[in-house]
Amino acid sequence: MKMIQVGIQNNYILDAKTRELIAVGASIAGNCMPCLRYHFAEALKAGCSLDEIAEAIELAKRVKERPIADIYKLSDELLKKEREKN
Repeated sequence: MKMIQVGIQNNYILDAKTRELIAVGASIAGNCMPCLRYHFAEALKAGCSLDEIAEAIELAKRVKERPIADIYKLSDELLKKEREKN
């Protein structure tokens, strides 16, 4: 899959490894399977170790789990509140 870069110059401040690790996490956050496949491969090409990629993946998972936990908690609270009315 060829990724299109619109309006991006090659004047990067972050190195390629850092950019790809961020992109792996962003792919997970965005639920983008093609993006994750692409950036996983690019991270390897950029010289990231499997441990570095695994850390980026685990961090992204933890960030993504927070809103899920919050919505589950709210749904339980709403049910409890309504049950207490009756």
